[in-house]
Amino acid sequence: MKKYFLFLLMVAGTLCLHAQQRTTTQRPTTQAGAAKTFVLQNGKLGPIQAGQRFANIPATYAGLYDKYTRKTETMADEDGEWTVEYYQFTKAGKNVFRADIGENKEITGITLQAGSASIVKTQDGYYVGYPARTLFTQKRMQWECWYQGTSFATSGHYTYHVNTDDLTNEVPTNVNHFKPTAKITSIVYSAEVY
Repeated sequence: MKKYFLFLLMVAGTLCLHAQQRTTTQRPTTQAGAAKTFVLQNGKLGPIQAGQRFANIPATYAGLYDKYTRKTETMADEDGEWTVEYYQFTKAGKNVFRADIGENKEITGITLQAGSASIVKTQDGYYVGYPARTLFTQKRMQWECWYQGTSFATSGHYTYHVNTDDLTNEVPTNVNHFKPTAKITSIVYSAEVY
């Protein structure tokens, strides 16, 4: 009987040890698969800082972008034309964010784009893809319509955009003007407060 009891004790101990080793080796794998989240806070996102000159920016930044390109666009409205300069940051071919550049080559703003949805949040926890109805109820802001197909609202340095196709009214004044599926399509951080 002692031999049988000793045998059962050894089998139980081996099983417990095996289960503990399997759990220990599985845990790091799960954590390593999690994507890193960046926070756009006080105009800083990774190596980019609003208000500073665009200089010495690394070609890649692990988890945030794998390349950037300088771009210029000509804009026009009823008041005339002007040129904007910015750097477009991409990751795996998707637009993550852009850094707008002023006359003195300083970064005037950062715009979070669709590719940032799972990796960048604002300091308040908002991100591209965040439910627009929830944003509307959490932050009391005055909404306006922009000629480029979005409605937007500004709070401090941050401006939140929602596609007008996701609204039942171009200028939303209550939560029901947002379709249930409406999401934030871009978030702009400006060095200036408007």
